Amino acid sequence: MDTHRTLLVVNPAAGHGRGRKVFARLEPRLRSSLPGLEVRFSEYAGHAVEIGRGLARLGSAGPGYDRLLCLGGDGTPYELLNGLYAGGRPPRLPAIGQIPAGTGNSFLRDFDITTPDQALDAILAGRRRRVDLVEFTSRDGPAGGPAVRRVSLNIIGVGLIADILELTNARFKFMGAAGYSLAVLVRLVRGMRNLVTIVADGRRLEAPNSALVVSNSKFTGGKMKIAPAAETADGQADVILFDGVNRREILAIFSGVFSGQHAAHPKVGHVRAASISVEADPPLRLMADGELIGWTPLRLEVLPAEIEFLA
Repeated sequence: MDTHRTLLVVNPAAGHGRGRKVFARLEPRLRSSLPGLEVRFSEYAGHAVEIGRGLARLGSAGPGYDRLLCLGGDGTPYELLNGLYAGGRPPRLPAIGQIPAGTGNSFLRDFDITTPDQALDAILAGRRRRVDLVEFTSRDGPAGGPAVRRVSLNIIGVGLIADILELTNARFKFMGAAGYSLAVLVRLVRGMRNLVTIVADGRRLEAPNSALVVSNSKFTGGKMKIAPAAETADGQADVILFDGVNRREILAIFSGVFSGQHAAHPKVGHVRAASISVEADPPLRLMADGELIGWTPLRLEVLPAEIEFLA
């Protein structure tokens, strides 16, 4: 019998209500397999951050929990971890697990987990692996303001990728994955006009009219293999740079993003580093793990093998 203490944070609104349905279907198995399971529901945007903050205030990430599980999309562990790390790195962090029930569920794809049942199987089997965490700071507005510190498990998008997410959320979210693809086409009409400066482990690169992602894992937006060479436990983040692309080129690049073949395009660059800064003129929108979170300048450090992840 499993004797570990487990807290499950459920986002019932994930995936347009899929979170609620997945929990209802799995609840009998969860209760029978995890005696003493405690369940808390994330009732509004940012609630899981508050749950994480509350656990951190109690010390040791809660009253003796051995596992912190999330049922929802990639935004649910993102919120929980940011609550746990709000006051700095926790002295003790329980193993983290995720049961996918969102629209994209990107991070788990690196471990060939695409369904809630596969994820729960891995959790119950005790499959554990160390994964990196990315600690970063950004500004909450394009006009400056104080730097805000956060953590990311999956991906940080700079510029175009964040713009596409913002447009998807505003106009096309009801369409699911197809809405993201439509937002790509609509956003590309505007093109890109900027100057991006990247410093990666001391190496400096300037790129006009560009966008980039900083990836801790291979996938984003569900099945998009945006960083095909990324590894979740190598102590480094992968920068995928769309360097000076025009509208026609970016369409060609996005046509190969689901297979990872876009990485071979001559205007797609790849840099791997443990310490990265990104500045842009004008400031560019940012997203992290599917959440819109601020603006450049961006500063980040990889925390190697920081998380024990159940997958």
